[in-house]
Amino acid sequence: MRARIFAIATAFLLAACGSSTTTPPSGTAKVTPPPNSALFTAGTLTIGSDVSYPPQEFFPEGSTTPDGFDIDLGKAMAKEMGLGFAVVNTPFDGIIPALNSKKFDIMISAMTITDARKTAVDFIPYFVAGESFVVAKNSTLNLTKLEDLCGHKVAAESGTAELDEANGLNKAGAACANNKVKVTSFQKDTEALVELKKGNVEVHFTDSPVAAYEVLKDSSNLKLSGGIIEVAPEGIALRKNDAALADPIKAAFEMMKSDGSYAAVLAKWNVSDGDITKAS
Repeated sequence: MRARIFAIATAFLLAACGSSTTTPPSGTAKVTPPPNSALFTAGTLTIGSDVSYPPQEFFPEGSTTPDGFDIDLGKAMAKEMGLGFAVVNTPFDGIIPALNSKKFDIMISAMTITDARKTAVDFIPYFVAGESFVVAKNSTLNLTKLEDLCGHKVAAESGTAELDEANGLNKAGAACANNKVKVTSFQKDTEALVELKKGNVEVHFTDSPVAAYEVLKDSSNLKLSGGIIEVAPEGIALRKNDAALADPIKAAFEMMKSDGSYAAVLAKWNVSDGDITKAS
């Protein structure tokens, strides 16, 4: 779950600040694709994603090609429809306005489905996740709930529910009003992690798959504190009432679930516990 809060903002000029990668179509389409007139680029499924959130979307070290669970999911859906695939790297706090401004076809970027967001876009649930606390390996903190952050230095990404929740603890009458959380926000989640590694903050507050991946990659220096909180579904976002895109995307995702490719992508990234088909 990229537990992110949607704030209406001016859409980013993606041609200037984004990047894209394209793969050609391969194989035979199992699902009828959208008409070319409905696509950002004819013959290609173009997704918007904030490529700074491993393991869901990120640039591997030394590479300019996006990778991750969400990226592979998009590629697989494109393949089901016999389409090429492209990614537009888009800052998260402007990604919904960018989608609605038709800067790409759909958005897959670990976005939690919320009532507020459902007023702006339509969603196809595709994954389930929560939030976790990452701390230094030698930390003595035992964080099992939000209120345990009181008095501690916390880093979170801009535009996320984690940031909103941490700041909310400091409001008048809230749990940490008299022992405030020292919150620092960053444009990218990876920058928040760097601050933890430098020792400038005590906690990196992020989504549970991201937290688990960070610890897996650097278990000698990092660990999880407490369990997973605030579990919720994430969704593929589409422009509201855009049946020309929504119907083929839904059909492609259903085909992935039935032909095993959805399970295969989950397993590849070690996130099978987020399988939306097993959500209660």
